[in-house]
Amino acid sequence: MTLRLFGAGGAFSRRYGTTCSMVTLRSGQRWLIDCGRQAPDQLHSAGFAWHDITGQIVTHVHGDHVYGLEDFAFIRFYETRGPDLASSLGGALPRLIAHSAVRAEVWETLAPSLRYLNDGKGNCQAGTLAHYFDLIEPVAAEPPRSNTWHHAEHFVSDGLALVARETLHVPGKPSCSLEFVVDDDRGIQRIAWWSGDCTVDPELLIGLEPRTSIFFHDCTFVDYPGQVHGFFERLEALPERVRHKMVLMHHEDNLDQNRTRVEAAGFRVAMPGQIYDLVSGQRIA
Repeated sequence: MTLRLFGAGGAFSRRYGTTCSMVTLRSGQRWLIDCGRQAPDQLHSAGFAWHDITGQIVTHVHGDHVYGLEDFAFIRFYETRGPDLASSLGGALPRLIAHSAVRAEVWETLAPSLRYLNDGKGNCQAGTLAHYFDLIEPVAAEPPRSNTWHHAEHFVSDGLALVARETLHVPGKPSCSLEFVVDDDRGIQRIAWWSGDCTVDPELLIGLEPRTSIFFHDCTFVDYPGQVHGFFERLEALPERVRHKMVLMHHEDNLDQNRTRVEAAGFRVAMPGQIYDLVSGQRIA
């Protein structure tokens, strides 16, 4: 299993691009993690088309994570590419994985565009998310903790298995980290962890570390009021064994001003185009 970063910058990055990454399974299936406003151009520049993508995973609803989804939905619904029929003509629907609370907000965001489908009975707003995506339902859930929705939901789709676990981003807003199951050659179940967007949770990260091959954590160097990201000083205070498995992403364009300190602490820095092996945790390109 590999992860390729198309964009590695924060919400307002012009230098490193907004968040969109691709997980490729051993079967060759390709899944996107988030789909920001720059994602259509990022994929095109890398030589991929929407028809090359098996499914979409959404961590939370902010523009830099979901504003490319309308493009994804419409092109797969209406366009045929070679042997790949448009889904409206019977072609395969792209799959969608998102925590149920996040999925509700995905539809709130996309509905003003996607609901305008005619059911042939006079209803011109018959469209639903299920017209455009094959919605993968959780196979298990963990009960609520600090919010009204499930604390975590577990998903399986062919060779993909993951847990979407609520984390603290914007208080009161559904937002999840992702725990991808990656089995190494000895059949030992480990995970690769993706933060989405969240503040630093040392207890969670330290607890996950023994069975985690690699962490990808969003990072900011500005400790602003109402912090909603991984403030670097809090990341820097993590134990060495966690820092050395961590790749910092979703960073600002002033990264170069802080890079010496980042690398001295043992972190790696995500850049567009990089590819990581999720089993070994090592960068391979």
